Order: sequence, then structure tokens, then C-alpha cells
Amino acid sequence: MLRPLVLLVLLPTAALRAAAPVSAPAADFAKLCAPCHGARGEGREDLRTPSIANEPWWYVKTQLGNFHEGRRGVHALQDPQGALMAAVAKGLQPAQIEALARFVESLPLVPPSKRSVDGADVARGQELFYERCMECHRYNASGEMAFGSPPLVGRQGWYLLEQLRKFKARHRGAEKGDEKGAKMVNMATLFIADEQAMRNVVGYILTLNPEPAPRVEAPFDLPSAGANNDPASSPASRP
Repeated sequence: MLRPLVLLVLLPTAALRAAAPVSAPAADFAKLCAPCHGARGEGREDLRTPSIANEPWWYVKTQLGNFHEGRRGVHALQDPQGALMAAVAKGLQPAQIEALARFVESLPLVPPSKRSVDGADVARGQELFYERCMECHRYNASGEMAFGSPPLVGRQGWYLLEQLRKFKARHRGAEKGDEKGAKMVNMATLFIADEQAMRNVVGYILTLNPEPAPRVEAPFDLPSAGANNDPASSPASRP
């Protein structure tokens, strides 16, 4: 009579996890986001997909809404990742967007492994951050919901640089209805003089990241090696 109970206790943890029901947002994340953003939401530089782990739900929801409604990802040539995200978001229902946003926020923060920008003058970057960024993104770059300003910590330096370039070139934030993006367009065009200034401020932002926490296991298993894991056929979910 005790044998079934003993066998159950000895089952591997992975088997128990596989048998457990998967919530709809976790399944959506595993299918739509993880192939490009990683199982932990840590991002992949080779695919130019940022870390999204622990992004606030309100920011993720806003950005998915922007992609869905054509306010972001409209410049396919200059922003191919954004165009891919727009294609993904257009297939999501409002309830899915809300649930995915909450799930992304639940993922532990994954600080970037590289904490510097080549050629950056961090001291000058700190000055620029205090003058132009801190008011909305806060002194520690943790973001502010009241202003719709996301955390900047947890994002890779190359991604932050790319977004500043896109704002400055009006390839992001210039579409009608993107009020928060328009503020960043003004910031980048009026107060960030050039590439060096971008490198300086991003170099400083990277110093605000916490030390990496011990790696945690993903809340689900990605498809096996035999499955189709081609990122081109499995769109990412990038706010």
C-alpha cells in the first residue's frame, strides 16, 4: 500500500513541474516571448532582444498596446525588432496583454552582465542623468509609474543606446498617440547632443544596476532540441 506513495515522493522535480498545470500567461510567454527574450526574460544580444524580466506591468502593457495599435514598430527598416513585435502584438487580445504584462513583472530582475560602455565618460554621464533623466526615471533609474517612465536598470547597455538613437532619429516615439514616447523624442533631440553623450549617460545608468542574484530556474521548460526553436518563426514579446 505504501509503494505508490514512495514512488511519488521519489519522482524528479522536473517531472512534477511538467505535470503541474501551466497558467495561460506562462504558456503565452513560453511560446511568444521566451524563444527570443530567453526563458528568464534575460534577453539575447545576438537577436537584439532586451531583457524584459521584472519590467513593471503598466509599462509592458503600454508598450504592447503601442505595438498593437501601430504606435511603435512602424519603421521596419530602421527598427526590425520593433516591426516583429508589432506583428506579434497585433495577434494578442486585451486580456492576453494584461496577463502577459503581469507575468513579465513577476520574473526576477536579470541585471546586465556587462556594466560598462566602451568610450563612455561616466562622470559626464552622471551629470547628464541628473540634469535630464532623474526627474522622470528617478535618482536610481528605478522608474516612476506616475510619469509612465520605466526602470532603466536591468536593461543592457546596447539596448539603451539603440533606443536613444531611435528616439533621436524619430524612429520611435514620433507616432500619433505615443505621448510618453514624444517626451523621449524631445529629450533625445534637444538635450542629448551626440553619440558620445548617449554613451556617457548609458555608461552611468549601467553603474546603477544591482549585483546579479543567484540564477533561478525558469518557471517553465522551453521546447526540446528536436522542436522548432528558430527565433524567426517564434516571435519575441519585447516591450
